[in-house]
Amino acid sequence: MKKPMIALFSIAAFSLSTSAMAEHPGKAFHDSANCMKCHTDKPYSPQKTPTYEKLVKAVSFCNDNLNTGMFEDEVEQLADYLNQAYYKHPKP
Repeated sequence: MKKPMIALFSIAAFSLSTSAMAEHPGKAFHDSANCMKCHTDKPYSPQKTPTYEKLVKAVSFCNDNLNTGMFEDEVEQLADYLNQAYYKHPKP
């Protein structure tokens, strides 16, 4: 009877660890910077930012103009999150 309980516990622990790892660290910056306040109509347009480099510059522009207070590495993480979730640009 102990083996099924151990297997069940292992499956539950694995599920929790994989779901925790699944969230990109840039998502927290996306949520805290309230990006959707400005990007509500058409949230993200690959036509305006056709490359990953331009996406990083656009995120940096928003960070500077809205005084969100993100550091350069946080801007990179947010841009990487947006790229994975929406843009799908190849990274250099």
